[in-house]
Amino acid sequence: MRDPGMLYNLGNSLGFIVGLGVALAANVSHDDEATLWDRGIAHVAGSPAAAALTAATVVFFWGGLVYTKAWSNGAPPNPSLNRQGDLLSGIGAILLGTGLIMMGNPWLAASAGVLHAAGKFGSALGGTAMWQGSFVQARLADLCKDLVLISRAPAVLAGVAALWRELALLESMQSLLLSLSFMCCCLIWAVADWLLLSPDGWVKPVAGRLAGSMIVKG
Repeated sequence: MRDPGMLYNLGNSLGFIVGLGVALAANVSHDDEATLWDRGIAHVAGSPAAAALTAATVVFFWGGLVYTKAWSNGAPPNPSLNRQGDLLSGIGAILLGTGLIMMGNPWLAASAGVLHAAGKFGSALGGTAMWQGSFVQARLADLCKDLVLISRAPAVLAGVAALWRELALLESMQSLLLSLSFMCCCLIWAVADWLLLSPDGWVKPVAGRLAGSMIVKG
């Protein structure tokens, strides 16, 4: 897919469907009398943290649709719609970070929430920042796009650790499915982030040089 919005929403759909499926298969507060409706409601709005995460998912879906519209004619995308997608993603990241803090995960909240939101808002606002007398001379929006991709790293590391633990212990198929889907979502979202990167930023040129050097050495 060359459309970042479709990739974002593919990951959003996978994460939401797997999470809801696991919630429907589990008991709410170990209550065997809980209906599927009760379990579904508890998953999406059973607590302030759940409500914040659900709201984040809705906003992320909305942002994905806007990105898709911006890229409807391929690259380069419609700049105005692309910035709207960035803005919505930044709002979603704030909601996500809020939910993660409520769940007691400040590490992921700082990366998936604060860093991601900063990158998306910076990309949406654009502008130019120059560091005089330094080799760093790049557009702020381009660097913020790089920051969005970099913000995925802590989540990917946490996902790898969780998946490794579940594969080693094999205590719960539900936890294994959640860990596996989380890793898949992070990788899908990272591909979408890559498509949104600017060639004038840091990440793409560095990756290109590294790939070139590896080919030469090979």
